[in-house]
Amino acid sequence: MMMLAYKGWSPKQRVKRRVTSVIGCREVSKTMKFASVSEVLEKLVNEVSIDIEGEVVDIQDAVGRYVYRDYISRVDLPPFDRSAVDGVAARFTDVAGASETSPVLLKLVGRVDVDSSDVTSLSQFEAVLVSTGAPIPSGADVVIPIEYCLIRDNLVYLYRTYPRYSNISFRGEDLRVGDTIVRKGTKLKPWHVAALAASGYDSVEVFRKPRIAVLNTGDEILKGLVPNTTYYLITAYIKEIGGEVSYTKVVPDDIEEISEALRRALQVSDIAIITGGSSVGSRDLAPDAVLKLESSKEIFRGVRIRPGRTASAYLVNGKPVLLISGLPVAAYISLELFLTPILNKAFGSVSEVKPTISGKLVRRLSNEVGFKSFYRVIACRDRGEVVIIPLRLTGSGILSTLIKANAILEVPEDLEGYDEGSEVEVTLIGPLEECSNTSNSETRKSKE
Repeated sequence: MMMLAYKGWSPKQRVKRRVTSVIGCREVSKTMKFASVSEVLEKLVNEVSIDIEGEVVDIQDAVGRYVYRDYISRVDLPPFDRSAVDGVAARFTDVAGASETSPVLLKLVGRVDVDSSDVTSLSQFEAVLVSTGAPIPSGADVVIPIEYCLIRDNLVYLYRTYPRYSNISFRGEDLRVGDTIVRKGTKLKPWHVAALAASGYDSVEVFRKPRIAVLNTGDEILKGLVPNTTYYLITAYIKEIGGEVSYTKVVPDDIEEISEALRRALQVSDIAIITGGSSVGSRDLAPDAVLKLESSKEIFRGVRIRPGRTASAYLVNGKPVLLISGLPVAAYISLELFLTPILNKAFGSVSEVKPTISGKLVRRLSNEVGFKSFYRVIACRDRGEVVIIPLRLTGSGILSTLIKANAILEVPEDLEGYDEGSEVEVTLIGPLEECSNTSNSETRKSKE
């Protein structure tokens, strides 16, 4: 693809000319409006709303689901004052000053375990053995860890002093009756599930999984000329974010068949995703097929992103339909940008913040002003310094770049790129490793 330098052109003129040259049609800029990412996200939030009802699931099946209502603690946690360690419970005034050279001697009057006790209170100069989680007898206000105790018959020598209330977890210290455990829209983590179970819940009301249909268009897929790679990427992505694949079909390049498949898909789905056919070529029929249905409405047509600029969205009878590229990398970027906000609004949730890291760019990256670019990159440690190795921006069908990449670098719309050596922030999509573990070929390419 020829790179053109439009000297003296305004950013708007360059964007318009660039779009026309890339897609190969001078009318593209008229057909596709190419909104900015911020404009698109605002439209999605304001115009798209799906209703997902709640369902009750067993507490053991709740992790990863979005909770349908607020949940409060029914009990105090812990339910009583308890020992945080295995040790000896005593009165602080009796053990003050104990040390290795001057141990304190107390009378051992019994033992308290989580499920049994032969001592309920302590008098002066008395002590009791306690296990982790065992109730603290009345009168005791400190627990000395067992490693600082020496037991001889019914006597115990204490070789260390701890501040009053040390190693004691008090009733309600973790949660009190009425405390909020999780709020509506929270994605349940293992610790949420544990707290809910400890508070007496054996089931939880969660949002049912959103039903999402996936339609792949293209005669070439039906004829087996190209593998349907993007189908597997999208369906796996839907499952990863907590959705349910409700309907799938490969549809030929035919407006009537695409419309009918979409109509059927929306009967059993909350959202539909159509891949391929979203541009303006003679076989890009998806937009017309969507608008052929009754009560259809365009939300946006084209976005200023690379890759994935032909992404579009519509409403059909109030249900969102996303049109995204049939190329896997562009499809992934579009799902991240446009599907997640729709679901977050439905759940009353917010996007999980992915980890970021800053590093030094090993070579220059260019960007067309007016477009937000998403580069696949490798972030790795090189002798204690984080470096960022670009893979590529183009090549939306090259799935291996997503496999090799462990981070995404966003170049904002108002920048022409980043110079070599620039400090840039990337979003991690995989673990950070040493650069020595990165393939030599990728390191070599980055220096070319």
